[in-house]
This record gives sequence, C-alpha cells and structure tokens, in this order.
Amino acid sequence: MLHVSVLSPFPNQARREQFDAVRAALAAEPHGLPTLLLGNWPVGEDDVLDAVVLRPHLITILLLEPRGGRLAIRDFAYAAWQLDGAPLTGAAGADNPFQQFVQQKAALAQLLTPHITADHANLNFISGLLLFGEPVVFGPEVEERMSAVPAANNFQLLADPGRFTKRLAQLATPEIDLTAADLEQLAAELAPTVSPTEAPAAPPTEMPAPEEAEEAPPTSSFWQQKAAQLWRWLGAEDVDDLDNVPYGYAETALAARDQEKRELEHMRATMQQELAAQLRAMEAREAERENSIAQLRQQLAEAPAVAPEAAALQERLTLESQEKAALDAAIQASRAESEARNRELDAKIQQLEQLMQHLQTATPAATAAAPAPAATGTGAATTAARASYAQLKPAFRQLRAWRRRLPRLAALGTGVVALVLVASGIRSLASGPPTRFQEKGQWGLLAANGDTLLPARYSSIGDFHDDQAVVEQAGAFGFVDEDGKETLPPTYDALNPYRGGYARVRIGDAYTFIDEDGQEFSQYYYNALDFAEGHAAVLDYRGWFYITGPEAPADTPKLFREAYSFHDGLARVRLADGYTFIDEDYLTSTEPDTKPFGRYTQASDFAEGKAKVTQDGRTFYIDKDGKAID
Repeated sequence: MLHVSVLSPFPNQARREQFDAVRAALAAEPHGLPTLLLGNWPVGEDDVLDAVVLRPHLITILLLEPRGGRLAIRDFAYAAWQLDGAPLTGAAGADNPFQQFVQQKAALAQLLTPHITADHANLNFISGLLLFGEPVVFGPEVEERMSAVPAANNFQLLADPGRFTKRLAQLATPEIDLTAADLEQLAAELAPTVSPTEAPAAPPTEMPAPEEAEEAPPTSSFWQQKAAQLWRWLGAEDVDDLDNVPYGYAETALAARDQEKRELEHMRATMQQELAAQLRAMEAREAERENSIAQLRQQLAEAPAVAPEAAALQERLTLESQEKAALDAAIQASRAESEARNRELDAKIQQLEQLMQHLQTATPAATAAAPAPAATGTGAATTAARASYAQLKPAFRQLRAWRRRLPRLAALGTGVVALVLVASGIRSLASGPPTRFQEKGQWGLLAANGDTLLPARYSSIGDFHDDQAVVEQAGAFGFVDEDGKETLPPTYDALNPYRGGYARVRIGDAYTFIDEDGQEFSQYYYNALDFAEGHAAVLDYRGWFYITGPEAPADTPKLFREAYSFHDGLARVRLADGYTFIDEDYLTSTEPDTKPFGRYTQASDFAEGKAKVTQDGRTFYIDKDGKAID
C-alpha cells in the first residue's frame, strides 16, 4: 500500500517529473511494502524536502538532482561539488548535497519526534539518497572523499537511476521498526498539516490526503504506464526481481556485489588514465627519437663517404629506425590491449549485475520463514553488536592465516619481446623512481634505465610513499619497495599506505592496522581512519574513539558519535549536543573540557590555523583559540 502526500507544487518541472517517476516506481512494485511518500515538504523557513520515503524498516530522504554527467568532489562535506564542470550545491545555503542532507536529517527528526516513539524508530538512522535524473560517472576521488567522512555512512549516491528501488531495499535497517498501521497513522497525522492557503495550489493528483495505490486499480495502472514513459529508469521495468526483504543476508550480498562493480568501474577509469599517460610518454619519446634520426641523417649526409665515422653513423641510424618501429608497434599493442581489457571489465560488470538480480529473485522463498526482527532497544543492540564483534576476531585470524598460505602467482612469461622493446624506448631516462608498465593486462615496474625491475604480475600498482607502493594481485593487496622487492605479500582486502608508522588494512568488513614489520593489531574495528599525529579514530560496538598504537586503551576510552583525524594538534569530534574540537589532553583528562571551543551544528577540520563552523545559523571561521576571525 502506497500513501502519497505532497504539500505544495514543485518549483520546477524537472523535479516534478523526478518525483512522479519515484511515485510510479514505488506503485509498480509487485510486492510493494507499506510505504509513505512525502513530496516537497517544508521543514523550515527556507528548507524544503524534495521527497521522503518511509517504510517499515527505513526512513530515507531523497535529494532530487535532474542532471547527470561526471561527478567530481574536492571536499565531500564542506565545498561545492562539480557535476559536468558546473557547481553542485545544496538547498538552503548548503555547500553541497551531503551538507543539505545533514541539515534536513536533523529537521526531519524534529518533525517526526512527536509522531514516532523511540521504541519504534531510532531517528539517528535516517538515511539519505542523492538521486540523479540521468546516469552519472564518479571521478576516481569520490569514494576516497566519501569514506573519509564517518557521518556519510548513511548517505549514498545513486549513479544509475535504474537501481532506485533496489537501493531502497539495501538501506533498510532493524533500528527502524514501523508497522503498516504506524505508517497509516503517520500519513493521517501529517496530512492535516497542509495550510489552507497552500492546499488549493497543489494539482488534484497531489492533494495532501493519502492515496492508496492498491485500492485504486485504474490509478495504479496509470502510474505503471507513467513509469514506462518517464525515463524507464526508476525500477518500473525490473521490479519483478526486486528482493522485498527489508534487510538481511540478501542485502549484504547485494551490497558486496554492488561494491565490487563500483571497484571494477573505478579500476577501468584508473587504467584508462594510466594508459593515456603512458601513451603520451611513449609518443614524446617517439618524437625525440625522430629528432635523433633526423640529426643522424644530417650528420651522415655531411660526413665524407670514406670517413670511418660514416659506417658508425649508418649503423646508429639503422638501430634508431628499428627501435622507432618497435616503439610504434608497442604503442599499437598497448591500445589494443586496453580495448580488450575494457571489454573484459564490461563483461565482468554485466556478470555482477546478473548475479545481483539472481540474488534478489532467489531470496523471497527463503526469507518467508525468517523470524521477525528482534526488539531494537539500545541495550539489546549493544549486546548483539558486542557478541558479533567477539565472534569476528577468531574468524579474521583464521582468514588471515589461510591467505598467507596461498601460493604466489607465477610471473607471466609471455610478451617478453614486447617488454624489451618498450624498455628500450625509455633508456634515455637516467634516474628517478620506478615507472609502471602494463603487459597482458598486468602491471610491473621498470627501473630508471629501462630494465625490468618487477615483472608484470599485478592487477594494479599504486604510487610510491616512503619507498613503498600498494600492489594488488588476485583481489588481495600488499606492498613492494622501490627495489622491486615484495615487502608484504598480497594478503588483505584493502590496504592504505603507511601513515605515522602504521598502515590501515581491511579484512572482510573489519578494519585493523599493521606496523612496519607487517604485524597486525590484535583488535578489529567496524571502521577506522589513518593515523595522524600519533592517533587514529576507530569505531567499534561502543562508538568512535582514539587509539595510539597496537595496544587497546587500558581504561574505557572517551567515546564520540563521530571522530576525525588530528590536524594542527586538534581533532574534530561530534558529541551529543553538536560538533566541537579536542586536543590530546582531552583523551586522558579525568575532567575533560572542550574550552575554548563551543558547540557547532557543522564544523570542518583545522587547516592553516583556521576551521569553518556553523553556529546558531551563522557560518564563520575560528582560530585555534576558538575566536571568530574574518
């Protein structure tokens, strides 16, 4: 059953069409869950919610963006994003859509508090979804910028509008437990809030009174037709295979496949960029070689026919011509190989999509016998999380030991001739760090003189930091140094460069760190940030806190709702009453105090001695003494 309530007309036709398509997709679900859809709902003087979806196990704010294109993000939380080269900002003065979501989440929670009790829903788990009207391509930095902001855990970007209804299923959480009766009552309570002056302005189909899609077959049929006509991108065509389970193992599998698909797409974009850079370098070397050949020909023409150097010049000219031809062939081979690799990645992405669809269609029968969700009180949730956390530790250790016993992949032996030809084209370089090269879809390293330093046997090789680079082999990550030595065999599901003497790693869905000897910490976390200024912010079942090394804190650590890395001796944290800043002494003090800093609704990290904050609706900069500055 679908209830729809639109308080006022949409300001432009594009967003109105997006909302209509959202409603059409929800109405066309064959096994639709009880749903309340709010549209164009004011939550403040200048702030309006584009749309809100409420279901038994989710409350999701939809941010509607009609455009599409390439998305670039310089700062995920505090600066305008770029969509196809144009700024992408948020409503009500927000710098970007994520900042808009944070503001609207707080406003929506305040609006719903009188109508929903804490026993039925933890409003801290309100999620957000930025829904684009057209397909979007993420820049390579988007995932990194997003993962660096802990508060972004419940905010998602939907690059493919066709996956809207599937993504809703993945956003479900047991922390929200509303019944169909709760949603009907909420629809009835919210509908009368339409003011008399605003109600007549809405079109007849958008009156605030709830509508029941299932009890009006002609309307449902109309919206199914509408879905087919409006873009065909919000799930109306592929809802037959939608998993109608609100949460569980199916969503975990789907999320994993979706993440793998995004990683493949990111790998493809990175590979294309690196190949383009290599081709440009090879073309530059080819131009230099052509210039050298021209000079040799001129010297040969000027030298007497009987001069002893004439034969040497002729020999050099022949050799340069042969190497130029070989370099041309290598360039063509690299381009052909890139196209083949792209086709392989496209095929893999399609296979993942088919697998995700299969997972969605296979789960309804199994989930019919699943037990009802348990009570979601704070104590029960904490106990369950603690038990799950305790069970994870031995499993991760067993997985790590198993992976270390995996045999290393043998170095590829084919294509040696092509590798030698490419290496001969860069012999003019006298010194510098190793250079990456690609052969048969794998990556290796060349020394500065063009010799093979590391055979091409890795799926990817990152940039060097402190004499080490992250490498990937068979889906696992490790380290190599500038001498081509494998200092850490590929073992982990994710691996970051060393920061402050420790490197962050991921094993399955858990995070930990390794020291410079490759020894793992004994603790595992739900999330973690890199070490900075001797501290790392980590998340476990209790909340966010800081660690200083391999040993767990001896005493109960200071806990935060959000915690970020230290910058200039200060770290941004979120407490129950807002954001503030702390120094290292706060973590060990028996009477912790955040003075001279106050509480802020928004805050950024310190950079160059200042931080951007929002307090009482005013946004300004403060210095390290907490004083407002220009």
